Amino acid sequence: MQPERSQMVASFNTKVRSIRQAMKEQGLSALLFYSTGQLSMLEVNPVLWISGVLPMGPHTAVLLTQTGEAAMLISLSWDQGRVRGQTWIPEVRTAERFVDAVRELVRQKGLEGKLGIVGWGFMPAAVCKALEKALEGRVEAADSILKSLARFPGREALPALERAAQIADIGFAAVLKKAKLGMPEHELAAEVEYAMRSQGAEDNFGMVSASDHAHCTHPPSDRRIQAGDIIIAEITPAVEGHFVQLCRTAVMGPVAPLLREKFNIMEEAMEKSLDRVRPGAKVGEVSRVMNEVFSAHGYEKYCRPPYMRVRGHGLGFQSIPFPEIVDENEAVIEEGMCFVVHPNQYLPETGYLMLGDTVWVEADAPRRLTQTPMELFTVGA
Repeated sequence: MQPERSQMVASFNTKVRSIRQAMKEQGLSALLFYSTGQLSMLEVNPVLWISGVLPMGPHTAVLLTQTGEAAMLISLSWDQGRVRGQTWIPEVRTAERFVDAVRELVRQKGLEGKLGIVGWGFMPAAVCKALEKALEGRVEAADSILKSLARFPGREALPALERAAQIADIGFAAVLKKAKLGMPEHELAAEVEYAMRSQGAEDNFGMVSASDHAHCTHPPSDRRIQAGDIIIAEITPAVEGHFVQLCRTAVMGPVAPLLREKFNIMEEAMEKSLDRVRPGAKVGEVSRVMNEVFSAHGYEKYCRPPYMRVRGHGLGFQSIPFPEIVDENEAVIEEGMCFVVHPNQYLPETGYLMLGDTVWVEADAPRRLTQTPMELFTVGA
């Protein structure tokens, strides 16, 4: 067995052991990990997490029994080669009729107890009802298992995360190198996308825009970049299902004293919030300290909707420690978690400004994964 595949199998064996224990505790005979093929960087994809394969087609699932036996159902017959080459699961079937295929698989495996569905929240109602009928009501939601087990990417994911961080740095470097007066926003965004894709980014959630006074971050338009514009860049490339986000601000030309003054507040908020990212601290503390910094400078009302909603979040198809960094989040930060911290903020004098990074939580401090300095940048000054 090749070293990379051996490492992959070992990683999934660890997951399977944890899942089997969770099934035992909840009295389930098997779990069905389900995906419609729709993906969000703010949600763990159940099928990718358990199989190692990014799902395609309307219905993809993995059936895992209490004994550790696994089988995978896919919708597209021509996708067999890709799936078999990427997954540790030996049995891969094409299912033209998804519900019938699940029922047959359950029958063949001799499963008589409850079937937990991981991905219940994503499953179309019609499919869910059909499964309940086909299995005579022996199904129940089991999304809580994934939320519990997928809070950490695992140290084996660090190489992918670090590579994604390098690519994010390359993406922002492209902003500084390629931005030109008269260039449409979407052309600059395309340059950023190309720079990262050419270095191996598998995906990217990117919003790059330029304005003299932005009210929020938004997808690029055909507006042309002008002198004095503030470019805000939210860059989020993915490698092996792990995303890293980098948020930065740049100015077309010299930095005005007022903008420098206001961006100093952003830097203060970032520094103080990172100081709260420690194992044992509550997530809400990270948000509260940011809001305290802005409030001390007279921007308390701008720390709430419609001006600001969250101060960071988990991200990735493979792990989400918690959904949002907000004051009310009582979740406890633990070593090995990975998430985004960003005091992005609308200020009435300057418009929307961005500063944020993805951090890996170590025993005594957070480690920023990107190398781009946490500062205000200039283009062509």
